[in-house]
Amino acid sequence: MTPSQAARALRLTELAVAAFLATASFGAAAQNTPPFKIGLVTDMASGYSDLSGKYSVAAAQMAIEDFGGTVLGRKIELLTADHQLKPTVGSAIVTEWFDRDGVVAIFNITGSSVALAANAIAKDRPTKAIVNTSASSTDLNGKACLPNAIHWAADFYAYAYSTAKYMSQGSKTWYVMLQDTAAGPPARAAALAGIQKGGGKMVGEVKVPTNSGDVSSFVLQAQASKAQNIILGFGANDAVNIIKSSKQFGLQQSGITFVQGAGMYQSDINAMGLDLASGVTFVTPFYSEMNDEARAWSRRFFTRTGKYPSFSHVADYEGVTHYLKAVQKVGSDDATKVIPAMREIPVNSFALKNARIRENNQLIRPMYLGRVKTAAQSKNPGDFVDLIATIPAEEAYSLIENSECPLVKK
Repeated sequence: MTPSQAARALRLTELAVAAFLATASFGAAAQNTPPFKIGLVTDMASGYSDLSGKYSVAAAQMAIEDFGGTVLGRKIELLTADHQLKPTVGSAIVTEWFDRDGVVAIFNITGSSVALAANAIAKDRPTKAIVNTSASSTDLNGKACLPNAIHWAADFYAYAYSTAKYMSQGSKTWYVMLQDTAAGPPARAAALAGIQKGGGKMVGEVKVPTNSGDVSSFVLQAQASKAQNIILGFGANDAVNIIKSSKQFGLQQSGITFVQGAGMYQSDINAMGLDLASGVTFVTPFYSEMNDEARAWSRRFFTRTGKYPSFSHVADYEGVTHYLKAVQKVGSDDATKVIPAMREIPVNSFALKNARIRENNQLIRPMYLGRVKTAAQSKNPGDFVDLIATIPAEEAYSLIENSECPLVKK
């Protein structure tokens, strides 16, 4: 080998070593890049597990996968936990995730009491985000609103007010059934406002304990009131049990109309079946047959989970997706930057076009007034809504100037 050849060989060796070291260094850096952690805390085994639980986890995972699995050059990692519908348990999880585990945003938080407790934790952690995709308490966009918390789920006003207002035409009488939780007072206020606006009259009310099991005594109280309409200010298993029991006692057969003032979910229909649920009037932000895109996504969800999605699952998918878009836009996971970006970016999904998040950090969207179909009318398990009317977002939600949220400029 000539001296020039030897020099050339040495140079090639040096380049090869340099390339190897660079590759190794890049690989080590990639391995050391921390994951982008978000969390979903929900009810996995109690009264709200069907409309949240493992199905909400599946929806969030679908959102992450559809987004590409990474953001800001980091792999997105989803932590999940069961808060058991207990505010103390939920608070402990949220605190640990934010303070120890490096979670930058938390989603779902089923149950208004747990969601309000989580907001209290986030209040002292302004760089962390909460996106409430399940709880319906109006306090989440009212007196308990935060600069770093978005209320994605429809609230009790959007659910109960519109339904009660429509169904009150003709000065009908009402009996109101509520849960003895933090969700009770705002649900009552929304229902009463709708009843009065429509010209109706409330003739009685009762509080139903969460996970009460035997609800026959509450149904008999409602029947004794002789009200023409009975409105429920709660959903999930307790609402299912009330409607089942009312059928057994012949309330619907006698001409009493059941109105779901907390939204009617696919999981409720699955639990009751159309023979029991048919005729219940309700308002919903989503139903599987609303358009071709919603139908296609619902089938994807069904293939993955074996169930058609409820709105809460759609909200989890939308909320995670929109949050990640905002993170990508601002190049940061700091909620003081991400939340304003979430307000600026129009919200679009298969169920929503160019929606907006208001200054009280509440997402508003059109609501759909419907009635549960009979089994003969339904074409498939996701086809359960007989649409009565579409209510524009600005009409379905409370006026922003009436909000108690301190973020709203008076």
